[in-house]
Amino acid sequence: MDQIFINGSIYTMAGRRVEALAVQRGRIAYAGSREGALALMTEDTKVTDLGGHCVLPGFCDSHMHMLLCGVGFHRLDLRGAVSPEELVERGRAYINERGIAPGEWVIGYGFDHNLFVDTQLPDGRIAEAISAVHPVLLDRVCGHVGTANGLALQLAGFASDTMIPGGELDRDETGALTGVIRETALDKIKACIPKLSQAQVEELLQEAGERFAPCGLTSVHSDDLGPEGTDWDTLSAAMEALEARGELRIRIFEEWEAARPQTLQPIIDKGYHTGWGRETLRVCNIKLITDGSLGARTAYLKEDYSDDPGNRGIPVYTQEKLNELTTLCHKAGQQVAFHAIGDGALEQCVTAVERAMAEEPKPLRHRIVHCQIGNEDLYRRMAALGMGADVQPAFTVTDGPHVEPRLGKTRARESYAWKTLLDLGVLVGGGSDSPVEDFAPLWGIYCAVTRSDGQGAPAWMPEQRLSVEEALTIYTKNGALLASQEENLGTLEAGKLADLVVLDRDIFTITPEEIKNVRVLLTMMGGRETYRDDSAPF
Repeated sequence: MDQIFINGSIYTMAGRRVEALAVQRGRIAYAGSREGALALMTEDTKVTDLGGHCVLPGFCDSHMHMLLCGVGFHRLDLRGAVSPEELVERGRAYINERGIAPGEWVIGYGFDHNLFVDTQLPDGRIAEAISAVHPVLLDRVCGHVGTANGLALQLAGFASDTMIPGGELDRDETGALTGVIRETALDKIKACIPKLSQAQVEELLQEAGERFAPCGLTSVHSDDLGPEGTDWDTLSAAMEALEARGELRIRIFEEWEAARPQTLQPIIDKGYHTGWGRETLRVCNIKLITDGSLGARTAYLKEDYSDDPGNRGIPVYTQEKLNELTTLCHKAGQQVAFHAIGDGALEQCVTAVERAMAEEPKPLRHRIVHCQIGNEDLYRRMAALGMGADVQPAFTVTDGPHVEPRLGKTRARESYAWKTLLDLGVLVGGGSDSPVEDFAPLWGIYCAVTRSDGQGAPAWMPEQRLSVEEALTIYTKNGALLASQEENLGTLEAGKLADLVVLDRDIFTITPEEIKNVRVLLTMMGGRETYRDDSAPF
């Protein structure tokens, strides 16, 4: 036996609690009593006395953008800016400090115009004020709306008469472009940014892994093959290189953006179905973005925004086109992850899955990424189809103040309904959408359990709070289920990969308010330590 852990408070998340684990060749060989584990000890076995510490399966983030997180560590950071003037100041300082040559892209991420006194979206004049000799793109925190200067618009081939299906280019009263770009138009401009090399991908994955492991993350469902990411072959080669050097700290279940039949068919023809790959990198699903975000008022609603009459957001697809794409994936054994925030988009997605399932029933776990705005009827239809939902508990903190003004009281009370989804039988996974939110799972778990902001604010929609066990389930067991990897991950049971996390206190016995202060002492992926806190007493 390679390693034995004894005297722990080990929550298997499989309906029982044990005090010992035995690990052999990266997998759990035994989960049970101290005596039973020690009976498996051999001369070379490493025995670790956990001293009663809490052990859980390694955390899984069910939706994020790992490469974009890595890129974001080096980009112009616009998070927390409180005015357009601050965007300009930060942008100019970034160019000067980095010595960015004219003609090179300047990409800013994370502004939220709702923090400005004047809550109007910053237009192209702000990007132009940062620089006229660099192509400048400022990406809103949601990633669905941006602002570009003239040079960036020119490189994307945008003119006053340009029309983008599923997207918008804002124009002024004369018909000239303002520089504000939305949805698929934003994707097109991002496609002009130089692609990452394998060496860059390796560096970004390594840096992201070094930050994720101290938070207890061992696996992520990640969208890395979109306009700002890389391609499958480069990602796979980078992961293999890191693994060969012993520097890989995370498993990736890849969400493959493929918005049209001509991009989908080559994936299907190569046999890249859900679950294909190896233990550290698997194809998980095809990602279809069906609408925008609530904060930017581009989420597609069935009725008008309460604070913007006449606007229902942006539907990226017609129902017929979404049906076609969904059925194409479904028949090929490929799960679909639909980005859907508005109830109009959610209804489109559920209808598309109903049609595909009726035509050819299959045990696929199609899912809704975000699933923020809906109603009980739609949630019941999801449950009947075996669908999942990737929710971001931290959105209850950041979105909470904007939900009722955008939706009105009636729609707001049926939205962000994580508890209702679970109770109705929807397979719910917990994630961060990082870099949109903090990727730390314990922060997400805190938000799910308290629905508070960590600063003493009253719980928002307290009836939707999850129990500690429910919150842990969506960050462990359900993440594996959504990837169809329940035979390998998600619980601490014999035969499964030894992905685990040790905490400095028992999350089941402390108060909900203390959860945000819990620290990770040890993270293991496949029986290998990826992080150890210097203060760990074992």
